[in-house]
Amino acid sequence: MNNKLTTILVLTALFTGPVASQTTNGPSTNLEATFINSDPVPLQSGEDGDLTFKIVNTGSTEAEDVRVELLNNYPFEVKPDRKRNYSLGTVTQGQEYQISTEVLVAEDAPDGANSFKARISNGDFTRTVNIPVEVQSEDIDLNLANLKTEPGQLMPDTENNVMTVEVVNNGEKTAENAVLDLNLPDYFERTSSFSSRQSLGNIAPGQVKPAEFNFDISEDAPSGPITLEGTMTYTSGDSSSEITEDVSFDVNLEGRPQFEITEIESDLQTGSSRELRLTVENTGDEEASSTRIRVLDSSDQPFTYDSSSQYIGTLEPNQSGTAVFEVDTESDASAKDYLIDFEVRGVKGTEVFVEDSTVQASVSNGESSSSPVIPVVAVIVVLGIVGFIFRDRIREKFSGEE
Repeated sequence: MNNKLTTILVLTALFTGPVASQTTNGPSTNLEATFINSDPVPLQSGEDGDLTFKIVNTGSTEAEDVRVELLNNYPFEVKPDRKRNYSLGTVTQGQEYQISTEVLVAEDAPDGANSFKARISNGDFTRTVNIPVEVQSEDIDLNLANLKTEPGQLMPDTENNVMTVEVVNNGEKTAENAVLDLNLPDYFERTSSFSSRQSLGNIAPGQVKPAEFNFDISEDAPSGPITLEGTMTYTSGDSSSEITEDVSFDVNLEGRPQFEITEIESDLQTGSSRELRLTVENTGDEEASSTRIRVLDSSDQPFTYDSSSQYIGTLEPNQSGTAVFEVDTESDASAKDYLIDFEVRGVKGTEVFVEDSTVQASVSNGESSSSPVIPVVAVIVVLGIVGFIFRDRIREKFSGEE
């Protein structure tokens, strides 16, 4: 019996030796399957998800007639309308092919890495490979609730706005290292305390944690409802992978009147009283009543006004009104351009909206009528010149008469 067994082993070694040697030392193919990504990350139990992996030839020679078959294997099932068989043909050394599919994850899939199976064939050689894919059960269920803003109505062209949203864990497991990251639009501007990312730490089952965001809103922000989108990321004690979920909620930007000085007409002159005419336009999307413009008088400017405030009245969106200021310019003022500050205010409902604006007004040298000295001197000088020119003729005339 022992002699027969020894003979079989020797014969086996004689026949397999050359093959093993060829496999070890000669050219060979080696087709590997490698996980790339999934959507969502990780896949959720009881839900559909996308799965992508690649086939790579890590051997030293090309592989011919390569075929890949996707297999149903707990907890993954390839969706019926998805392709299962792929014919890759010849795969050269180092070449790779990506394969994407959609799978249904079992309701009771365990957390952590689970094997998605694929059968790889190369000529007459076939083997089944396991591709590890992370799965997260639905025991963690984070939701957003109770959105609040301060002020109660968000508006364009406002500062120091605060938005608070609560994150609730309606699941049965603790969400660890939870982070809410919002993709705020560009017209939500940064402040010193601005942050679009809020770290919430661990959120136990049934626990509620607030996330607070501070921002300014630019004047060109659109009014009306807008959707804010972002992501919620967290980890679970059963999995080392970070779980990412898309989130969104709606906020409303209420319209408001906005004011702009669009035209300036002035012919200010030193030592005189002239008009400064301003055109004010409501560039917002809400009506403004009792609109008024006021000059912010400055003691270091050479102007006095018959009235520091002018009434314009009601301005519909895109409507303009005119205000006229009577301006006295000091006689010793410098002829140059001056920057004059104005305040425009209008009313919508019970709210008053105020905007500051600066305009440039030019002052030119004016004729001074306060003293007759200069004209008199000019006449005397002219008479003197004329007398000097005709002095000889005058003398001759008087001499002839004598």
